[in-house]
Amino acid sequence: MENSSGNWQERLRLWIKKQFSHLIAAFAVIIGFLGNPIKAYAALVGEEPTEFSALEPIVENLIKAAVPIAGVVLFGMLVFGGIQYLTSGGDPEGMQKAKSTLTYAIIGIVLLVLTWFVLLFIKTFTGVDVTTFTIPSP
Repeated sequence: MENSSGNWQERLRLWIKKQFSHLIAAFAVIIGFLGNPIKAYAALVGEEPTEFSALEPIVENLIKAAVPIAGVVLFGMLVFGGIQYLTSGGDPEGMQKAKSTLTYAIIGIVLLVLTWFVLLFIKTFTGVDVTTFTIPSP
């Protein structure tokens, strides 16, 4: 009975690692496509940008996409850490790995939210909109 329970937990652990590696690979592909904004602009518009300010919407979209992607990654870390903790089976080393994953995920979420509040604080008190990306024209 104990052996079948251990096999089930090990299979689940391997399946989670496989799915997590697929998620990381998908994000790497997305980042790779977004890595060269000039080529992305040319692919969308059909021509090379003629001015530096033509890259403004691309950079703005990259910044807008970074926050939700970070949120999804951090949520995935929370889920992964929770599953690690549940499937550790009382193993101190497994529980420690799960706790560190959960700790880093929570720290990441706190830093993400804190950064956004700092940007809003700057915008409120200085009047400078630092939450949007603009290239000033000469």
